[in-house]
Amino acid sequence: MSTLASTRRGFLLSATLLPLAACTTTPAPKYTLSPRGDRLVALIQRTGRDNMTAPEAFALMGITNQGRDIPVRQLADDGDDGRYVVNLVNIRKYHEFVFQRRQGDVLILHSADTAFKRLVSVRYARNGKPTVIADTAFAEQDFQQQTAFWFDRIPGR
Repeated sequence: MSTLASTRRGFLLSATLLPLAACTTTPAPKYTLSPRGDRLVALIQRTGRDNMTAPEAFALMGITNQGRDIPVRQLADDGDDGRYVVNLVNIRKYHEFVFQRRQGDVLILHSADTAFKRLVSVRYARNGKPTVIADTAFAEQDFQQQTAFWFDRIPGR
C-alpha cells in the first residue's frame, strides 16, 4: 500500500507543478526584422515600385532566380554624391536588402539582411562584368554610407 500512496502523491505533485513550469518557460516571440528594418520594409512597400533587375550582380551575392531577372520592390532617391537605390528582395521567402549606388559608370551593390549586416558587396561597371569587392574596409565604409543615407529617410526614427 505504501508504494501505491507514494506513486499517487508523486503523480498529484507533478500534476500541480506542471502548469507552473509551463508558464515560466514560454519563449519570447522571435522577430526576423530589426525595428529599423521593419520601418524600411514598410517604407519600401508603401512608396517603392515593383521592378525586375538583371541577375548577374545578384547571382554573385547568392540571389538567383534560375538565370531569369530578379523581382524586387525598389525605392530610389538622389543624394549629393550619386543616386541611391534600395531593393527589397523576397526571392528566398524572406526579406533581404540590396543597397546600390551609382558613381559615374560604376554601380556599388551591397547585400544585407534585415538587421543591416552586410553580407556581400559587388562592383558592376557599365560595360563590364560584376566582381565581388575584396577590399572589406572599402565595402564596409560604402555600406555604412549607403545605410546612413536611407536611415535619414526612414520615418519614425
